[in-house]
Amino acid sequence: MAHRTLSGLVAAALTLAAVGAVGVTPGRAVAEPAVVVASTAPGYAQGQLVPDGAAVTVPDGANAMFLFANGRMLRVKGPFDGPLDRMPDAAGWTGVGSLVGGERFFQTDLGAARAVGTPMQKGEEQVFTLDPGRPGTQCVKSGGTVLLRKPADPALVPATLRAEGREAATLRWDKGTAVPWPRELPMADGTAVSVAGPDGRVRHSLTLRVIAAEGIAAGQGAELAVRLAGAGCAAQAAALLDPVRDSVAPLNLYLATDRGLYPTYRSGEAVTLVLQTNRDAHLYCYLRNTRGQLTPIYPPGPSASSLVEGHRTLTLAGDRMPVPLRAGERSGSLSADQEVRCFAAGRDLGADLPGRQDAFRPLTDEAAARLERTLASLKQTELVMAQVILRVE
Repeated sequence: MAHRTLSGLVAAALTLAAVGAVGVTPGRAVAEPAVVVASTAPGYAQGQLVPDGAAVTVPDGANAMFLFANGRMLRVKGPFDGPLDRMPDAAGWTGVGSLVGGERFFQTDLGAARAVGTPMQKGEEQVFTLDPGRPGTQCVKSGGTVLLRKPADPALVPATLRAEGREAATLRWDKGTAVPWPRELPMADGTAVSVAGPDGRVRHSLTLRVIAAEGIAAGQGAELAVRLAGAGCAAQAAALLDPVRDSVAPLNLYLATDRGLYPTYRSGEAVTLVLQTNRDAHLYCYLRNTRGQLTPIYPPGPSASSLVEGHRTLTLAGDRMPVPLRAGERSGSLSADQEVRCFAAGRDLGADLPGRQDAFRPLTDEAAARLERTLASLKQTELVMAQVILRVE
């Protein structure tokens, strides 16, 4: 796997080190709950809680970064399977260099950053502004003022909120984008609230969780993120973690198959690719067939979006790509092995890449050469590549 923004990552790492935010912590990780900061490992999303002692599975080719309440941050590069406290001895740990190197594990300490105020604190007010347009569990801090932002869905403006046994409250957002929590509704831990649109039809419900603010000093965003994740408020924990992810985890891409990173097939067998990025990105995939021709396979057409959601596992064929993939067939002396190569980019490259209009049609030699030149010229674009060989028996 190659990355074109290593210099940016080094700069971010050195910036953290300059303020005392990164330091080597030898020994084993302490057993305690952690929250996912960034991950290309399927099944792990930003803001997700990893309970104390829970087994973590990171497949070969993937990696995941975890943050503990005390500020310790741990990255695991697969393959790994086991609890986070069962890490290698001190000899296996490295410091800032491992952020851009090939080490399988590293841990850093954000304690000093907490003391001077972590950037996570800058987003707390926004994190604790509830969104009645989003179903599920949402958290507020005890003793704080609760605001409700205007839903993006116009079908929920105005919105009517109702809790069992209480008078309904209608929110109109006439004078701004956020309004206070209505007095008619209780603000207690576990309160279930239904949300209806102007037509009176209930669209969904949300559950309120109250996070104790006691014991969380100013700047201790790591502990707050773990508490949010533990209460089921993964989306809010993820929003709080965005600045940390952006500082220490560059765009990354996992590409494998449902048979792993080194699959073997019989000729003509169906192939399922498994992909995951650690942030929202634009994805482009190509298949090199048994004749050496390069064929665009994702996005699956000129009108299909290349944008994929970070931390959401994508399967091809399947999700957003109905055309099946099959292992190659041997033709004379030609090998039946194929190669899939995918690129994830921080911006839409659709206008720059040849073959965008011809999904599932082999590129001409000239177009394939132009593709390589275009990718090599994207010096200022965050870009990462991954590949997998489909071997045929």
